[in-house]
Amino acid sequence: MFGWKILRCGALISLMGLGACAPVMEANRPDPVDLKEFGIGEKRIDVLAKLGSPASSVPDSSNSCDIYKLYTHGPGRGGKTAIAVGEAAADVFTLGLAEVVFTPVEAGTKSGKHTVLFCYDNGDKLVSVRESEMRVSS
Repeated sequence: MFGWKILRCGALISLMGLGACAPVMEANRPDPVDLKEFGIGEKRIDVLAKLGSPASSVPDSSNSCDIYKLYTHGPGRGGKTAIAVGEAAADVFTLGLAEVVFTPVEAGTKSGKHTVLFCYDNGDKLVSVRESEMRVSS
């Protein structure tokens, strides 16, 4: 009888130790890059200042294109905060049992990087932004 109490207590403490895994995963999710903030005609140097160095550069007809691997989908800061607070509240109210659902969901909905091409004319002005539909493994 005494052994079962210790076992149950240990299981409860273990479950509570799992608490906050999903909220932490959500809070550490990378912020997506809003591609709409890059307008046609923008200078290449301004794009580099916002995104950093590209993974590589390739020619495309008379244009040159910079290739980036970017997080472009997912919740922004406000959305991530709301999700993390909701998950933390659920953890408190369920004594950590919500982690059994939330942690696998967080892992399964992890943001993926997408390949994005920023193409420039001979004057280093942005002429197009193209995003692949396929996620790139991180």
